[in-house]
Amino acid sequence: MNTTAIHQPISKLKSQMEAHLQWGESSVWNNYDFEKLSEQIVEKTSVSLSVSTLKRIFGKVSYKSEPSMTTLNALAQFLNYEDWRDFLIKNPENTETPPPTPITTPTVPLLPIPKTTLWNRQRWTLVALVVVSLSIFSFYFLSSKSKYNPNDFSFSSKTMLTEGLPNSVVFDFDASNANPQDSVFISQSWDVRRKVLVNKNNKHHSSIYYYPGYFQAKLMIGKEIIKEHDIQIKTEGWLGVVEADWGIEPLYFKQTDIVKTSVVEIDKPVFDKYNVPLNPTPPKIRLFNQKDLKGIMTDNFTFETEVKSGLSEGSNACQKVTVMLQAKNDIMMVPLTNVGCVGDISLAAFGYYVASNKADLSGFGCTPSEWTKLKIECKRGEMKIFVNNKVAYIAKITNAPTDIVGVQYRFNGPCGVRNTWLAGNAGKVIF
Repeated sequence: MNTTAIHQPISKLKSQMEAHLQWGESSVWNNYDFEKLSEQIVEKTSVSLSVSTLKRIFGKVSYKSEPSMTTLNALAQFLNYEDWRDFLIKNPENTETPPPTPITTPTVPLLPIPKTTLWNRQRWTLVALVVVSLSIFSFYFLSSKSKYNPNDFSFSSKTMLTEGLPNSVVFDFDASNANPQDSVFISQSWDVRRKVLVNKNNKHHSSIYYYPGYFQAKLMIGKEIIKEHDIQIKTEGWLGVVEADWGIEPLYFKQTDIVKTSVVEIDKPVFDKYNVPLNPTPPKIRLFNQKDLKGIMTDNFTFETEVKSGLSEGSNACQKVTVMLQAKNDIMMVPLTNVGCVGDISLAAFGYYVASNKADLSGFGCTPSEWTKLKIECKRGEMKIFVNNKVAYIAKITNAPTDIVGVQYRFNGPCGVRNTWLAGNAGKVIF
């Protein structure tokens, strides 16, 4: 990708992102701003871009290589363009050609142009416009029409472990009917960074899942999804990890070190045991409990939990906590934070999304260093969220109902979870 050719479009993209987000100039954004942007991009486009990738795009980190097309497509789609090409078409570069050198010629009196000549010019101009319009229409119509029959392909998978992480998945596929000039990919999930190029004549491909979840694997030819199926990676009860960059194995805590009699807790002695420093920047912690649940739907459930953040100094003064309900190809992300930091949070709830720059989310302010009770009641899609028994927010979910399959928590540094349960028409599950 030519550096000179792409510099100006990326500058335009950054300006439009700043205008869209209304967070001020990106030069003053901090690490949390990029974390929040990453989450918003996932929520809207189902593409996960790492914080480091976003920082490179916005010039916070120097880099030599140019952004991948996957990254550019995701950022363009976040701004409601179809893809990066659509962004370029609708934001042409301001290429200015130098004015021609004037040439002195003798003055010749202009003769009147016959009307028939004018009519011929207008007629041919109209014909040219019609031809161009038909060409553009034909291009988009033909490019959007699928040229493959899914029945000519096969795609399935099997997990190596019934439960537990890390877990390998073997994909079995037959893409031999793909045209020689077309590329064949396997995507492990909505995260297209896990889209890998495969040989259309091969039959198997293996991948590792380092985190639990409910994923939708895809067999793709170019940008077209030919086949897809669900994959659930489950935990054996509670799982605690120190988050790592994509593609790098995280640090897994032993369950016996974090599951106590009445609480799931990762305290300072546990960090010391695993030689994980808490300063100057506390590690990003994830807690999971992913089960094979059925019948507790996103439009009719009650969920309750209590959480505590154990580190309030340094770069964790806000003590931001995220409580997540994982559903089949859907998610809910509830923020909890120090009262003074409620001006920089967002809520995502099965298709519903709101940020504090456009709504009052002060109800999610609390004292995270003390046990904080979170309760969510949802009936027929109407959702009430309570923090310490007070209504924090009311929302109506917009996505189609689907099964809830597990819970996830995100902390910075020491943390604890207790008294967690989920109930619906199918009964009550105590985590």
